[in-house]
Amino acid sequence: MLQETLMAKRLQLSNNFALKKCSRRVCTPEDRISQLPDDILVHILSFLSVKEAADTSVLSKRWLPLWRYVPRLDFAATKPLHEVALDEKLRKRHMKKYVRWVNRTLQICKAQRLDQFRVCFDLNKFAQHDIDKWLEFAFSRQVQRLELELLKGGELIRDCDYCYTFPPQLLGLNQPHSNNLREFPPLRHNFKSVKVLLLKCVNVTGEVLEFFLQNCPYLEEMVVYGAATLVNLDVVGPSLKLKHLGIWSCPDLTSLKIRDTNLVTLGTTSGHKLLLSNVPMLIEVDIISSSSTLDNILAGVSCVFSQLEVLKITANMGLEYMGHYKFPEFTKLKKFVVCVRAWKDMSVLGCKHVIEAAPLLEEFELKWQLKWAKPTRSKRKCRKAERFPLHHLKVLRLSGYYGRTSDVELVRYFLENAIALEKIIVDPRAQDVYYVSFSLDKSEEEQMARHFAKLQLEAEVPSHIQLLVL
Repeated sequence: MLQETLMAKRLQLSNNFALKKCSRRVCTPEDRISQLPDDILVHILSFLSVKEAADTSVLSKRWLPLWRYVPRLDFAATKPLHEVALDEKLRKRHMKKYVRWVNRTLQICKAQRLDQFRVCFDLNKFAQHDIDKWLEFAFSRQVQRLELELLKGGELIRDCDYCYTFPPQLLGLNQPHSNNLREFPPLRHNFKSVKVLLLKCVNVTGEVLEFFLQNCPYLEEMVVYGAATLVNLDVVGPSLKLKHLGIWSCPDLTSLKIRDTNLVTLGTTSGHKLLLSNVPMLIEVDIISSSSTLDNILAGVSCVFSQLEVLKITANMGLEYMGHYKFPEFTKLKKFVVCVRAWKDMSVLGCKHVIEAAPLLEEFELKWQLKWAKPTRSKRKCRKAERFPLHHLKVLRLSGYYGRTSDVELVRYFLENAIALEKIIVDPRAQDVYYVSFSLDKSEEEQMARHFAKLQLEAEVPSHIQLLVL
């Protein structure tokens, strides 16, 4: 016992001496990151935007040239695009500035291969020549992820006549009716490395898209948004590697044929133009439609109802109309998302028909597209639906919750029927980009909705169910 006590005292004295010695020592921070090999530092920089990566050059001479070898060129807008869009002179000035920035960067870029090339700015047809050169550069570096996001103000589709046009001759496709197309050097099949193709507000034809599908053996994802020049598109053939396809807001699309492929996810605003056949791997569908009838919205995907695991529907209709639609049984559906306009304070219990048609459903999300002129909450009593046990539903999400009677009665429906319910997530933020309010500031309305959510639901939701109000 005595020996252990002596050892403890010696140890304490030793520690005290070490601490005093350390306190006298002047510690200088060591830059261990800069000691890493170039390829590791370049890999770290590849997770930054081009501007952020270039800013690291001021750290030291060691960092000065590294960003030029970054294989991910993300030319994200350096100024909020909606601010630029409000002022025509400002928009033109920043457009020229953006083009010069990209051109200068490409001149000093040393990367031999590109994992990503992304252009995100409000650019139109007047930047045609420059964007053509950027594409030549990206293809010459065997780009894998190619993204052109040229939306007006960062979110709106511009008039077709002012959109940038993807040059088909860049791929070796001839257009004899066009006399003003400049000649492109041969690409030597460098486009074959493309894995992801994302085009927003770009004039592109079905011929160009089908060329990528048939000639890019690694292409797994294709998204086209706002292409008024897209009329027909055939996605056909078991040899295609395509897993994810999104065709959005292409107003002149007359036919979208998808057959004999291993497509996994599909999103489109042209469900009524869709022809599906032999797509055994398709498990997720996202349909957006202005149609008021579910027959028109879901007709194109009805052949895959039995295999879907995720279904998302966006429509102008109210959920009360769902009560009149005869849903087939969704034998594998696990997640159902429905996004609708919030018209007045009408009951939304119509959605229970699709929920009850999915015996394995685990997650349900309702997104209200709120467009309030004068926010009102009616004093009608909550309707009570017939009991129907939901054995697998675990998560309920309500986005755009406003505290109306329709919101409360839907929560009560799930509380009464969802036997395995674990979590209720309430998001009072507006889900509509065209949000309009004449009476209150947007943040004040959301704060009021948040207050109603807590007031109405905290007493309703049992303690064993997590209630999360965002």
